[in-house]
Amino acid sequence: MQTTTNHPAQTPLWLAATTLAAFATGTDDMVIAGLLPELATDLGVGEPAAGQLITAYSLTYGLGAPVLAVLTAHLPRRRFLVAATLVFALVNVLMAVAPNYPVLMALRVASALAAAAIVPTALALVAEQAPTGRRGRWLSTVTAGVTLSLIAGVPIGTWIAAFFDWRATMLFVAVLAALAAAGMSRVPESTPTATETLGGRLAPLTRPTILAVSVSMLIAGSGGMMGYIYLAPVSRHLTDSGPGALGLLILVFGTAGFAGVLLGGRGSDTIGPGPTLAAGIAVAAVMITLIALAANTVPTGTVPFLALASATAVWAVGIWSVSPPVQSWLLPRARGMEGAVLALNTSGMYLGFSVGGAVGGAVLAAWGAAAVPVASAALLAVGGLAMAGSFRMGARDGRPEDADR
Repeated sequence: MQTTTNHPAQTPLWLAATTLAAFATGTDDMVIAGLLPELATDLGVGEPAAGQLITAYSLTYGLGAPVLAVLTAHLPRRRFLVAATLVFALVNVLMAVAPNYPVLMALRVASALAAAAIVPTALALVAEQAPTGRRGRWLSTVTAGVTLSLIAGVPIGTWIAAFFDWRATMLFVAVLAALAAAGMSRVPESTPTATETLGGRLAPLTRPTILAVSVSMLIAGSGGMMGYIYLAPVSRHLTDSGPGALGLLILVFGTAGFAGVLLGGRGSDTIGPGPTLAAGIAVAAVMITLIALAANTVPTGTVPFLALASATAVWAVGIWSVSPPVQSWLLPRARGMEGAVLALNTSGMYLGFSVGGAVGGAVLAAWGAAAVPVASAALLAVGGLAMAGSFRMGARDGRPEDADR
């Protein structure tokens, strides 16, 4: 086994490249939210069907990541990472020229499978190569790539689509992946000596507190992001706004979400993960509830765009402040399995997106845009209450590694 020779204070190029790869995979998933109206029109499908492109990607990633991590564990990690990232880039180029919805859906599944191979492999490599005392920070850097993609990558992709079209956004993701593949050529060569099993990969879920937090996060994430996935029809219902306004709203959500991540990290370090998580979910739930009330009581198209943008900003701050305290709570309980715990957390997040996309699409098709924030608020409330119970479960265990901080 090789160990890195980088100075502990330095961030090596290959670590930045793996983070960029994670950023590209996350952008590829959720950018569909900003492309929904144009993509649906171009391919001749409804917006609920177009939203299932997010569901298919997220579900494939969430279920495929643990399995692919085991199937590819014996491969040389540098060559496999570069190859998988190049495949991911190629599939996105093919998506840019997809002639119809079925072909695009198949390519979305292929893209998700490539992404599901990239991120867990990167996490395993980072866990192995990180200097003493910096493993948690290096692992969090890679997972931050996924978070930042939803905060920055999606708004950028939406604006690219506004200036050109949705196909240009797929090329943007392909360029990100190609750059990441080039940087990962500097990854230290490593071939695992131990055989990993699926049971070992899922082992953290056998611990009740880890399982409870993971399931709670899936529910809360599906509720918190459902309104974001279908932001186009919801904002159109409320404000009667066009594509330009949607791009601005996506940008507001992304910018505010970035502030939420920073606040979540600071809160975790000062007042603790539990109170920070509770505050974030409460703020997000209140804002989505207000949006739901407006959607179902105010005449269609009469809500001022500034009012919706303000509520969206506060909602984004709340929901994105949740990720840092969850990671802060999980890592001390990983017991040497930081990579597996963070990988499962990422899979759970993607499964939450798939639930949000599927349920939100069904609600949109059955009851219209006004019902989407209602369902979103309900799921977020259930997930938040379940998360609070999970944290209390950890505190009652009475063990230092499981006590809430």
